[in-house]
Amino acid sequence: MPRLLLINPWITDFAAYDLWLKPLGLLYIGAYLRAAGYEIDLIDCMDRNHPSVSGLMKPGDSKPDGRGKFYKTELPKPESLHHIPRRWGRYGI
Repeated sequence: MPRLLLINPWITDFAAYDLWLKPLGLLYIGAYLRAAGYEIDLIDCMDRNHPSVSGLMKPGDSKPDGRGKFYKTELPKPESLHHIPRRWGRYGI
């Protein structure tokens, strides 16, 4: 059986917040490919509950209904965005 890896990448931006963000299109593609006989693996870099970030999140970063903040790694701003007075970062694992 052929095997495929699907990746939902992280976000680089000034802000990101999980309002029930799920990679729906990627999941549909995965379901279609699985039905076509492929073995599917998924890496979701935006998984706020991933064990690699669970200890790094602060209490209150997640709401009871599933919304919440993503783990953020601050990065240097791209040169074209230096005039914007906000912190740039990568959100996700």
